[in-house]
Amino acid sequence: MSVLLGLLAAIANSGQAVISKGLASRMPARQLIGPLYVFNSLVLLPAAPFVAWAWSPQIVVLHLVSVGFMAMSAISVWDMFDTGAASAATTALALSPLAAALGTAVLVPESFRPAQAVAAAIVTVGVLVALRDAFAGLGRRGTAIRVLGAATGTGLLTVCARLLGDLGSGVVETYVVRTALAALLFVLLFPPRDVPLREAPRLFVRSLFVTTYFVLVIIGAQQGSPVVVQTLVATTPLFVLAWESIQRRSLPPARGVVAAGIVVAGVAVTAIV
Repeated sequence: MSVLLGLLAAIANSGQAVISKGLASRMPARQLIGPLYVFNSLVLLPAAPFVAWAWSPQIVVLHLVSVGFMAMSAISVWDMFDTGAASAATTALALSPLAAALGTAVLVPESFRPAQAVAAAIVTVGVLVALRDAFAGLGRRGTAIRVLGAATGTGLLTVCARLLGDLGSGVVETYVVRTALAALLFVLLFPPRDVPLREAPRLFVRSLFVTTYFVLVIIGAQQGSPVVVQTLVATTPLFVLAWESIQRRSLPPARGVVAAGIVVAGVAVTAIV
């Protein structure tokens, strides 16, 4: 089940990546984060009164930690959308299985298998093949910082979703609380002064893709293994690369094809274990 949920999440994630790149080309990337989180929280908010909620000091701490990881990954990803192609930005996210594997091994050892780390490592090799020279505009140090932030934040956010589920926090609570808090944080940090109201419908459509992606990831992490889900999400760049090639009416670059093959091998190992 985690494999299927992860693949479906990757498809949804590729959709939001393409939309996000378009948004970042027209408006300040960081100013978009707050409004997008507002719409993200609103998508599932109508379901909030109809589900059970769980509160404890541990859950509150995990919600706050989740917001921290969201902030880390969001700033990194949107900076990359601002400078690179959508497939390159999502490729950086594909490094997240390593962070998820380490976090799961330490915090959720009962759901971790060594073979999952092997699969995550294979996917990472494929990602590095595709990632090289993708963000020349950021400079080497900038690239490393943003890739590390995106990978660590995304991977450990999935582990937090599993920990929250183990404490009784369901999908709606896990998602609505962290996105609402993140929305407040980013609206204050980067006021959306240059994001016109007429863009609201497009922002909401993007939020539908993002919410679908995160709901699938949360369900997969809470009911299965965070490592498996995050490793399957790492196939996102393949879908984005295919879409960009269709738009250009050209074949994918050789490096992208090689990277895709390596990533597929890692996904195959995940499916087997």
